[in-house]
Amino acid sequence: MNYYFRYLVQYSPFYNEILSEGSRIYIGASYLHNFQSACYNLVSRKNYFYFIDPETFKFQYGGNRVFYLKYLEYFEEFVNLFNDENIINMEFLEDFDNFNDFYKKIIRFQRTMLAKTQIPLDYYWAIANGKNDVKSYNPIENLDFFISPYFEFYRIEDNYYNKTLKFSLIEKENYCILRFPKEILINSENIEKIAQDFRRSKGILINVLELNQYDKKDLNLYFKNLIDLIFRFSSNDQKVILMNNSEFGKYFKFFGLKNVCSNVMIGQTTSEYKPYKLNSKKGGISDFIYIPQIERSISITKGESLIARNRGVRNLLPENIRDLDLNSRVNNYYRIIQNKIEKLNKSSIQESIQEIEKMFNQIIFDLHKREYKYMDLWKEILLNKFNEYEVGIK
Repeated sequence: MNYYFRYLVQYSPFYNEILSEGSRIYIGASYLHNFQSACYNLVSRKNYFYFIDPETFKFQYGGNRVFYLKYLEYFEEFVNLFNDENIINMEFLEDFDNFNDFYKKIIRFQRTMLAKTQIPLDYYWAIANGKNDVKSYNPIENLDFFISPYFEFYRIEDNYYNKTLKFSLIEKENYCILRFPKEILINSENIEKIAQDFRRSKGILINVLELNQYDKKDLNLYFKNLIDLIFRFSSNDQKVILMNNSEFGKYFKFFGLKNVCSNVMIGQTTSEYKPYKLNSKKGGISDFIYIPQIERSISITKGESLIARNRGVRNLLPENIRDLDLNSRVNNYYRIIQNKIEKLNKSSIQESIQEIEKMFNQIIFDLHKREYKYMDLWKEILLNKFNEYEVGIK
């Protein structure tokens, strides 16, 4: 079990100074198209392993976001692929040649977009100093896998689902992203069909919309079934990666999950994609602090209260968190989760459940119990599912 961190230039100190060499990251295709040099220099300098999310689901919604429009320039050769609102024309993909050409274009993007970027200056300095054995860095060597084009589907029967499935069948060595709303999980027949339909892909990345790992309703209704889906894929020797809810999701390693994806500190829930920018102001990462005992980020104000009232939290976090800059808080976050992952990888599920209980007990007397009740649900879901799978899935 390990983390893939989502690369964003605005948090570059984390990747350049904190995240250790040889770690894993992932990069959105539209982001890569706009920041090719920054992405190349990062991957080559830190020897990061990575994958590229082709983000083809965005083509369903169009819009005028600058990053999105620049990404569309890559597809200029396909006349009539997009309409006037920059939304993909699904009829274009009904043609056999168009379908296959589009697929090849998406794979080619992942293979070449970093590789054709400029060579780092370090390489030229090495040549100038007479080091004849120096080789140009080839980023394709660190690309963990290719991802087939995919769409966001809201029903198993819709055309977006069928096209995603059809793309996944072209090359079985590729990975496939399944992006769908949490309501899909409520129906066990959906889980069976998805697991059966995508059984030929070497790897599966699961991205469930609006699924909240801290919400009691979501935990009771959807997460148990998400574990079923993960277990079915992994039982078929497929590599499964969870693209959101990495705090609770990391415990799914006991059901076959290979890795989790994470933003830095916050943003572990995948929201419904909005094609147009909203006028409303969004909160930023600098307003939050990660609290290990509750496995989540909370506001600086609540964090200060926790630290002041609780010795267990105070032992891991400094009292003057409001004075810490973003880099210091991110550094602390990374140290904590790395320790968690290292410990988790050496633990049994019973030991991990005991660790969750231990963390919860450190804060339960100082906080309103109901607010962090999700930790009890985490324990219940993990233990019940593990006991269920010991006698086989019903």
